[in-house]
Amino acid sequence: MRRPLFLSATCLGIALLGAPAWAENALPSKADVETVIDEAQAWLLSKQMADGTFAKDQYALGITGLATQALALQPHGLPGNDPALAKAFAFLKSNQQPDGGIYSKEQGLGNYCTSITLMALAAAGKLDEEKALVKKGQQYLFGIQIADPKDKNFGGIGYDQDDGPGHQDLPNTVYGAQALRSTGVPAEDPHLQAAVKFLEKCQNLSSVNDLPWVDSSDDSRGGAVYSHDESKAEGSDPQPENKADAVKKLHSTGSMTYSLLSTYIALDLKKDDPRVSAALDWCKRHYELSKNPGMTAGHETEGLLYYYVFMAKTMHTLGLKELELADGKKVDWRADLFAAVKAMGHEIPAGDKKLMMFSGPSKRWGEAFPHLATAYMVKVLKDIDASL
Repeated sequence: MRRPLFLSATCLGIALLGAPAWAENALPSKADVETVIDEAQAWLLSKQMADGTFAKDQYALGITGLATQALALQPHGLPGNDPALAKAFAFLKSNQQPDGGIYSKEQGLGNYCTSITLMALAAAGKLDEEKALVKKGQQYLFGIQIADPKDKNFGGIGYDQDDGPGHQDLPNTVYGAQALRSTGVPAEDPHLQAAVKFLEKCQNLSSVNDLPWVDSSDDSRGGAVYSHDESKAEGSDPQPENKADAVKKLHSTGSMTYSLLSTYIALDLKKDDPRVSAALDWCKRHYELSKNPGMTAGHETEGLLYYYVFMAKTMHTLGLKELELADGKKVDWRADLFAAVKAMGHEIPAGDKKLMMFSGPSKRWGEAFPHLATAYMVKVLKDIDASL
């Protein structure tokens, strides 16, 4: 199966390595955060090409969508009529296919590219201006969702129109559902309610998920996995021993749990909903910023940036400034996450200014690619900024 470029630490030797995730970090001011945002956005803009793209070849569409969304997001984003955004949107729109999806026929990844473009248009305040394009994009996403309630993948979304039942996963469904929600589809829409059913199958919570892999132990309860038969916590999930009754154990991870949690919230589940509270409790029990919690030995920093993106989005949306951990200690996620993000930055002199580029500690899911990493970190920084 194809794997998306964009999904979807050792942190370059920083002090977080080997130290508690809640090592004392000073809460930044809005000015501190916005300085880094300015430098990172300036680096991204310096990479835009004449045709509006932010990367070449097979990376062009996905990276351009992510960079455009990051730049357009507020606070401290570019205005919707900025010429750089206009060029980027012209490129993205030129890739809308007859079926309504926005993707390259050679690359595929129709769900991701369509969803990211729709979210970028929403961030830039262009939904009314692009009603026809948005409507076609929404219909494309509806069309690739599994619609049969009898299918165990019901409500799930895969990479594109070629993915039949069995190829749906949590990140694809998260991106599709959040794109639909951000472009005005109400949470009670049957397609989004079906998406909730698929999300439940990816959550380790016996009250809503009766699949054999669910583990009701206190440490595992509430977490989420990549799909209901694969966790992505390792290079590849090991198969069980050759026994008829063997059940493969799936490890919940921070990146999947926060992406599930943020989507539950986007779909109007309340903070006291058992599905939401169980996922948030898992996050509190596994609070960590030097690695993606739940990833197995040798894979600890894979998906770290994706984890940061959805952690910041979730905390900001919930209006949380502090978390009380299982041991009663209170931590300020904004201080800890800002320190972790800054430690991954690379300052680049540019005349009398500085640019800031980011690169993740792992190549998996494209996170070492600076264009992807910098777009991700701009999104994280804006959620921190909005939370201060």
